[in-house]
Amino acid sequence: MSDPATADTRQYVLFRLRDEEYGLPISAVRSIIRHEVPTPVPGAPAEVEGVFNLRGQVIPLIDLGQHLLSDALVVTDAARVIVAETSYGPVGLAVDCVREVANIAVADIRPAPAAALATETADAFEGVAPYGDRLLILLDPEKALPRPVFASAAALTGDGDDA
Repeated sequence: MSDPATADTRQYVLFRLRDEEYGLPISAVRSIIRHEVPTPVPGAPAEVEGVFNLRGQVIPLIDLGQHLLSDALVVTDAARVIVAETSYGPVGLAVDCVREVANIAVADIRPAPAAALATETADAFEGVAPYGDRLLILLDPEKALPRPVFASAAALTGDGDDA
């Protein structure tokens, strides 16, 4: 039961980090949960809030706003954790709120303007796309977390790849 109109669209989970709206491919999202206070890990990078237990699995929690915007999350009732599956394993991404799931036409996705991106995070962006009256920043889940930070977090949980 494949609809030809959906063949040229991708689904994204839309969420907010401070005043900006971002999208993460739904194919990378394992679950969305309420923000919970993680167990801090001494010596972890600033972006790593700590670790938390999700159905028996210890998962690192990354403050995505701290990483992308250098602005730590202020936890509110709307704060959520998007548990994303990456090639390094599952990781929790702390965000201000999750808004909706959106269908974005592939033809509408444009490269993010290089002049507007910081060198450290430029690879994190898949592109930008209009959605209604707003512009979404689409993240590449494999690149949104810099390998050194995620490798450090994974090592703290014992789930990291030693290679």
